[in-house]
Amino acid sequence: MSAPLPITSSSPAGSRLRQWGDAPLLLLIATGMLLGSMLPMSRVARAEGWSPLEFAFWPALGSGLVLAFAGSRSVTGTPEARPVLLYSLIAGVLSVAVPNSVTFIVMQSVGTSVTSLVYTLPPLFTYAFAWGLGIERYRPLRLAGIVVGLVGAAILVLGRNSAPGTGSSWWLALALCTPISIAAGNVYRKLRMPKGVPASLLAGGMLLGGALALLPLLLMNGGLPRPGLAGWSVILAQCCFTSLGYRVYFHFQKVADPVYFSQFGYVVSATGVLSGLLFFNEHLTLPMLLSIGVILAGIAMVNARSTQSA
Repeated sequence: MSAPLPITSSSPAGSRLRQWGDAPLLLLIATGMLLGSMLPMSRVARAEGWSPLEFAFWPALGSGLVLAFAGSRSVTGTPEARPVLLYSLIAGVLSVAVPNSVTFIVMQSVGTSVTSLVYTLPPLFTYAFAWGLGIERYRPLRLAGIVVGLVGAAILVLGRNSAPGTGSSWWLALALCTPISIAAGNVYRKLRMPKGVPASLLAGGMLLGGALALLPLLLMNGGLPRPGLAGWSVILAQCCFTSLGYRVYFHFQKVADPVYFSQFGYVVSATGVLSGLLFFNEHLTLPMLLSIGVILAGIAMVNARSTQSA
């Protein structure tokens, strides 16, 4: 009896697995869920004595080192160091350092609900930047899907318990730097992604660039290691989620356009709600159910346009 044939990329099963691995909708969901793990893990980290800035820095540093090491081992050629380093620093500042540091600064002044709400805005800013640069054409269905997803995310945030008050207009203007920076990072990575560099190396470089930019803020706030073994175990667990999440994140960036890519933030919001229901004894309310349905409808609208283009 002959031995079974191995599954290779040329076999039907291998081709099917590769197609599933490149499916934008599956990558959208996987990226949002993996990176959304930071929402429940941040609650555990706060209980273990980590500040928000520390919890932003240490997983970025740890997972960045892991991904950079893994990516360097899989490099087939010898990519130019200068473009990769410059790309890593700029992407890290736009996508990691600025959003996290701005969130840390404004949260106490504008409240948790407003700070969370600004994270639903990157798809609209990404669409505007991509449209202005000629990357994205005007597509009514896609724009409608982005707006529907934004409405669903707004219902999700505003329907949760939050502290009243939004602070001054100056703090709100500063809070808008978060979605603007994320959107600029989405477009920058798509336009300036170095060719022939593994996704793991790009992801690790971006995280290390963000950690490097966060280091001065961490030192000014006295962010030296202090929690015990339980606290570091939380950081280690988040490093695992972040490493896998950003590995998928960069593969997703390669196969999707910036606007479609930016929607993973909606999945992050939904992941936060589900984790609260499962692990933190939170209750599912009518606004939460409504928002999840609206978010899924928005993703379906954008995905339907993407499938039609394909």
